[in-house]
Amino acid sequence: MKDLIYRLLDFINNHKTKDTNYFIALFLLKDVYQIASMNITVLAESCYTSPAAVTRFCKRIGYSSFQEFKEMAKIEHITIPTDVQMDVSLPAIEKGNILQHKLYHKMVDWLDSVESNIQVSEAQHILKLINESEKVSFFGTQLSQAIAQDFQYRLAKLGKFVQAFSDIQEQLADALELDEHSVAIVTSPSGRFVEDNSDLMRVLRTCQAKVFVLTHNEDISSYSNWEIIRLQGRSYDRTGFSSERFSLMYFFDFAIAYYQQLYPLE
Repeated sequence: MKDLIYRLLDFINNHKTKDTNYFIALFLLKDVYQIASMNITVLAESCYTSPAAVTRFCKRIGYSSFQEFKEMAKIEHITIPTDVQMDVSLPAIEKGNILQHKLYHKMVDWLDSVESNIQVSEAQHILKLINESEKVSFFGTQLSQAIAQDFQYRLAKLGKFVQAFSDIQEQLADALELDEHSVAIVTSPSGRFVEDNSDLMRVLRTCQAKVFVLTHNEDISSYSNWEIIRLQGRSYDRTGFSSERFSLMYFFDFAIAYYQQLYPLE
């Protein structure tokens, strides 16, 4: 469900015209928890379009059919577990102070853990390939790709252009252009992006490019051309806070600072 919502939001946020596809995405986003039980004909009628148009939309955002789209909606409901138990009678300000204190100390612990986990030689290896490769492409979604796009911007300031498309179909088209002189970097902390984009992953497994996967998911498998970079973090811990964004930001901030030292502008 989380990836499905991300794809719909990404489509809405990056779509330039309010056409039929835009209104299909908007309709779905307004009632995401009903997607799994939706009838394609009723959905099409609600959006003043046809079932064929709904199917084409599903394919456009990376699903093989409306049925697969519905199945993905069944797989997972977004839940944020929490064990931050507070007296319900506490004033709102006091609740906020408690949460602020807990989050601050968690962030400190997360950053300490990430700092001790990063292998400098591993980072140097990736940065060397980024610097020397003719084509470098980043793959991911939402926050992961936003951080990659910030890295893209900062690399451009240092004279190195890389690709980091937001749209999944553009990412797939970009992956098909990879060759033995290319580097692909997949940012998928939870592993969900890898698991939910089978067509893209199939291309990355069979291409001749060197592929790096940044993840904290221990179940992500390596292939002959894949190298797994293990990050510290969790999508959500028992307090409901997400640590993966901090491990990603730390890694990319360190990487750009290190890249600037290794390959300074002359």
